Amino acid sequence: MTNNLDPSSTKQPSELRAKQLQKMISKIKRQISNLEKTGTIAPPTCNVIRYQIRQNHKIYYYYKLQSKDAIFPTVNSESKLSKYLYLGKAGSSAYIEAIEQVTRRALIDELERVLSSLQEAYLDVCFGGEIEDDPAFCPDGLKKDV
Repeated sequence: MTNNLDPSSTKQPSELRAKQLQKMISKIKRQISNLEKTGTIAPPTCNVIRYQIRQNHKIYYYYKLQSKDAIFPTVNSESKLSKYLYLGKAGSSAYIEAIEQVTRRALIDELERVLSSLQEAYLDVCFGGEIEDDPAFCPDGLKKDV
């Protein structure tokens, strides 16, 4: 595996680095958009959870989509909400769909973190935020409180 990280690339002109950052920002936005088009995305804070039921001296395993807040309609009442959406057994169509939704959510969340970092870097390059005076450094020694 080759390493394409070249430390001398930091000496590139800021205009070139800004264009490269813009390209990356556009690429990440397209990836997010493409993921959003592929299907439903699980709400934030949702995970697929395995649970067990003991019955007739046997243990049965089932799965549910679990949220931090009550967001799922219940079977008995559309107006009443639950923290759980029951998916049934592993490999069921509901289980597979939930896994795909949670995976899309995780990918989008990570891409949005990368996008935020790229946007911050772009602002640094364009508006001179790459170099700042260090407020901890004072050439005259410690300043006295006035």
